[in-house]
Amino acid sequence: MDRFRDTGARLWHYGDDILVHCPACDSPATVRPADGSRIQRRLTCTHCAHTATWNAPRHGAGHLLPHLSGPNDPYFKLPLWLRTDFRGHTLWAYNAAHLALLQQYLAATLRERARILSSCDMSLLEQLPAWLKAAKHRTALLKATHVLQSQLAAGGVAPQTGHSA
Repeated sequence: MDRFRDTGARLWHYGDDILVHCPACDSPATVRPADGSRIQRRLTCTHCAHTATWNAPRHGAGHLLPHLSGPNDPYFKLPLWLRTDFRGHTLWAYNAAHLALLQQYLAATLRERARILSSCDMSLLEQLPAWLKAAKHRTALLKATHVLQSQLAAGGVAPQTGHSA
């Protein structure tokens, strides 16, 4: 029996390295913090050298940061590189580490929840939609993640291990 123990990671753990389709050439491009900034992101395509910068809009004395969700990046609104259709839904991941987490979760026959102190502070995996958690979809979803894995290889994106926190 394969066991998966939820680490309690949140989606923002994977949000500092987002793979998207380059708007100029449709190759994989990255969206990352510009010089470690929380309020600025840099889009970079290593294929065509296209770059762009996103700045968080000001709101009073602070800035408005977007809500992380998919299947588009929250900054430039570009489609994620790692996305595929699955029975009327979209399976997506921000990057190779996020995809690896989903693959480990889907492959497990025993899934243990994270121990989180606050009931309103759920992990990324606890917030997954029911269609993605359903045991009846497990095999087909794993095949779909292999499609995404092949997109990484075809795009020349190096796999990562772990996540940035």
